[in-house]
Amino acid sequence: MSTIPQSYTASEAGIELAIDPAFRLPTAPDRSSAEQPHLAYSAVQQSHVSTETSPAAEGHESSERTKKKNIHGPRLKRACDACSKRKIKCDESGPPCNHCKQIDIPCTFARESRRRGPRNRHADAIKEQLAHRAGLGSGPASPTYAAQTLASLAQQPGLSAESICPAALLERLVDDYFTYVHPLVPVPHEPSFRAALAAREDRSNATFLALLASMIGYLVASFPRRPKLHVHGLGMDGLFPNSNVLIERCRKTAIEARGLGYLDRQQTVDDALVAYLQGLIAAFNYNWDACRLYLGQYVSISRVIGLHRQDGPGSTPVTKATGREGNITQPGGDVVLQETSRRLFWIGFSTIISLQHLGVSARELSIPPSTIREPYPDLPMEIDDICITPEGIRPLPHGEVARLTGFNVLMKVYRACSEVSAMELAYGINEAFNWAQQRATITQALDSARMALSGLPRELLLAPEPAPRAQSQPSDQTHPLHTQGYPALNGNHNPMQAYGWKDERDKIQFKIQKIHITAAEIATRCTLIETYSRLSDVVQHTTGIPQDPVDDMKDDRDTMIKDFLRMIRALDLTYLEPSGLGFTNKLRQVASIVVSMPKHRKSEFQSSVERYLMTLVDYISHVQRVGPGEEEGLDEEALRARQWADMMQSMGNYI
Repeated sequence: MSTIPQSYTASEAGIELAIDPAFRLPTAPDRSSAEQPHLAYSAVQQSHVSTETSPAAEGHESSERTKKKNIHGPRLKRACDACSKRKIKCDESGPPCNHCKQIDIPCTFARESRRRGPRNRHADAIKEQLAHRAGLGSGPASPTYAAQTLASLAQQPGLSAESICPAALLERLVDDYFTYVHPLVPVPHEPSFRAALAAREDRSNATFLALLASMIGYLVASFPRRPKLHVHGLGMDGLFPNSNVLIERCRKTAIEARGLGYLDRQQTVDDALVAYLQGLIAAFNYNWDACRLYLGQYVSISRVIGLHRQDGPGSTPVTKATGREGNITQPGGDVVLQETSRRLFWIGFSTIISLQHLGVSARELSIPPSTIREPYPDLPMEIDDICITPEGIRPLPHGEVARLTGFNVLMKVYRACSEVSAMELAYGINEAFNWAQQRATITQALDSARMALSGLPRELLLAPEPAPRAQSQPSDQTHPLHTQGYPALNGNHNPMQAYGWKDERDKIQFKIQKIHITAAEIATRCTLIETYSRLSDVVQHTTGIPQDPVDDMKDDRDTMIKDFLRMIRALDLTYLEPSGLGFTNKLRQVASIVVSMPKHRKSEFQSSVERYLMTLVDYISHVQRVGPGEEEGLDEEALRARQWADMMQSMGNYI
């Protein structure tokens, strides 16, 4: 470096310095004052050179930072809703993206974008003040603001039927629900529901979407093997590896669709049905606390909307169908709502009576007894769904047996226990307050349970098998049952064709109904006989007077056990698996009561079959495991299929 003259200053060199006047360079003690200008310039020059870089160097450093930042590829601005919810990388190739295209779901970008980083509370406060001044909202402490907040949270963007499963699988599951579940739980009204689903009300009606999710969840929980076949056939094993994944998806969709403030809005029949189905889903998954909570919610909603009254939702005078040719008009009112309300009430009534038979206290979960001022609603009309329209009621073709016939028979069996249940609710299960009146009540209930099965059509008799149905008359071929299908999501799927038209579907449903009708009648008789014997022991212990052996119902017990064995011999276990938990509960209930009966009450016949019944109880207890996944190393569906196969083989060995 050349020597700079002492008289050369920074201003002459063209360098403008902005130095604080108070700034002083340190003075080196070993240097002369003549060298200080040179030292000052050198320090300033080095400082300036270190802070200023050339444009080439700056561009090189920026390129290096970009390479390091993009080492994992370019960052996407926004993923689609499905990929964001599943927390996977969206390729943003669409819409639809490849992930949404593979599983056949809508690829949307409807969710609200959120700002990265911590929340700016000052900005939020300013926005809230501006909105308040403009009259667009209320303060945070006002009820209106709380209601608006709940409403905004309840509206889940992008929530629809596809939130449960892809459309191809959903259609098959809906068909299975109306084939395997509807015979015992005949709600909702099938034509109305399918029409609403085809119109995509799931996108605009949150209660309808919650109902759809609850129906699919109940089907999968009660009959998991058949949905698994659909999942495998459609190649969706990766999406639903087991039934619990689909059940949980249905449960979450129903909860999100109902929203946080669903109890604040006007309740409907669909709300009560959602609560009921969620309770049964919890029962099939052995979550008894949730089962009680949801069924208690069902009872509360039912009383609020008046399901327990004769003048319940949609009620109006109805001319009952006779089954002959011609139309039967409805004078007024919503017939579909009326029939759905009646069916839903009796479904809940029968479920609660069944739980009481299994040991649930009447005070814990009960429907108030029928009174003169508030009698129970009438049983549903014995007619198929497709004959019930908002305009009126059409009769069935001549010779047809409605599926509601078997349902009403089942309700008559459970209704026989209503007075005994009310007696236990008022006085307790082991209280003999008036033995003569209690004995008469139990005896009358037994007679009513037996009479409920009198006059059954051949289609509902457990044995023998019904005779082949005659061919329909030519005049019947134009009836809507034989010509009308149902609309579907994709417009080309006819659910009636999935089961070989109506005759084949009816055959399946009648077989499901007659198994449960016979089992319910025998279990009801067994419970009433056991209640009679228990109260008889209480009276004998209190008074010290032994009861007459004729009143001890030994003959009735022997007859009941013989009917029980005949039922097992005549079972068609092929159709036992749908809702099989309720049936096996009845089997175990009857066998356990007979086995645990005191010796002085057992007849010679009861003692001879006791070993067989004990084996049956042990096996059913093994089949009804404590909870899902008890045996590790086996798939859920494989375990269930093996258990039902063992059940069928063992039943044959028992006989």
